[in-house]
Amino acid sequence: MRIVALAMLALLACAHETVNAPEPVATPVVESAPAPAPAPAPAAPAVPETVAVATPPPAAPPPASIPVERRAVQSADAPKAAGPYSAAIQVPAGRVLFVSGQIAVDPAKDRLVKGDAAKQTERAMENVKAVLEAAGSTLDDVVKTTIFLTDLADFPKVNDTYGRYFQKTPPARATVQVSALSRGARVAVEAVAISRAADSGAAGGPVSTAGAPKAIGPYSQAVETRAGSLLFVSGQIPVDPATGELVQGDIAAQTERVMENLKAVLASAGASFSDVVKTNVYMVDLVGDGTKMNETYGRYFQKSFPARATVQMAALPKGARIEIECVAVTRGGAAGAVESPRAPKELGAYSQGIGVSPGSFLFVSGQIPVDPATGHTILGDARAQTDRVMQNLKAVLEAAGASFDKVVKTTIFVADMADYAKINEAYGRYFNKSLPARATVQVAALPRGARVAIDCLAGL
Repeated sequence: MRIVALAMLALLACAHETVNAPEPVATPVVESAPAPAPAPAPAAPAVPETVAVATPPPAAPPPASIPVERRAVQSADAPKAAGPYSAAIQVPAGRVLFVSGQIAVDPAKDRLVKGDAAKQTERAMENVKAVLEAAGSTLDDVVKTTIFLTDLADFPKVNDTYGRYFQKTPPARATVQVSALSRGARVAVEAVAISRAADSGAAGGPVSTAGAPKAIGPYSQAVETRAGSLLFVSGQIPVDPATGELVQGDIAAQTERVMENLKAVLASAGASFSDVVKTNVYMVDLVGDGTKMNETYGRYFQKSFPARATVQMAALPKGARIEIECVAVTRGGAAGAVESPRAPKELGAYSQGIGVSPGSFLFVSGQIPVDPATGHTILGDARAQTDRVMQNLKAVLEAAGASFDKVVKTTIFVADMADYAKINEAYGRYFNKSLPARATVQVAALPRGARVAIDCLAGL
């Protein structure tokens, strides 16, 4: 095990947001038992997570962690959990709330509501609202959301309905088109909230800069919080802020534009790429664009590489080939990388995990079913692949002195929703205490042809 310098934390989620401008990303879907899912997406081509780039700095001892209290939240006014997850998890001391993805299920009837995307968005938002209220929070406390659509053509209706729920500062946001959602839903929404009741002055307010594409819709380029020094930045696609148009060129040019947009938002909040602890990279062609994306992306990090998840989405706004969101430190010290020989070796510009304090969170990179001993994707069905993924996550958690009992949030990316039951069964065996909040979504493809990929966030 190798732990590279950990230090003080602040959390930032660069989420993407756009209608006709930047906006994909994501932390995934709602949790309810899936009904027959739409036809599965084509089998994912074999793709390495990334190609090796720069080498992170040498290891240094981590600072002592501050115990993070966590509490599961449930609400009778939101759909009942239909698997090993909680409607939400509160940490630490009730300040930060991670809300599981919600789809348009009527909690009274346990059925998906009938109607168009606007109707489904309204029901999903009412479910999110119910969970927030059960935790003593409101929609005014929300600092970041992720919207998953099965058709970006629904965006205007979704946006109009969603926007009515935010009367004050709209949260940072990420919106992306996935291949399928549970129960055949058209939309799913997940959220992160900072409770003002638990910490007065928790919200620092919106962050805006002319150096990044202008927000088009009910979202902020970023929202800065005082509690835990968190900064959530809406995801970016390769739109030139000067013209409002998608840049011309290959994936390298588009990745560079995305990174420059993120850099501008970070700088506006007094942060930089050295403060980033987690990114999510969304692409439309893992095989064709993976190597060039990774080379360009890697040049922006001079210290420890952040934890990362990379997946192929069904579509991104404006026909973009890439979108990136991130989590970064706004105040305090540098983040530190966590490495375990019992998890697959990094193949690019990312760390297996990144620990931060005083918030005492651990961001674990998305894991696919690669055997760390051989470096190859294991054979077997979705249950066997999920078991391997969970073992890989366990190794990284233990390298940082954590365990699954400390996990507060997971994201599950699947190649086929038909595998949901098998994945759920294998996944659930790893949790003995309060189940983490969760999002599950079907994507277009995963690295190396995997059937499942999972990332997680733990409170140390």
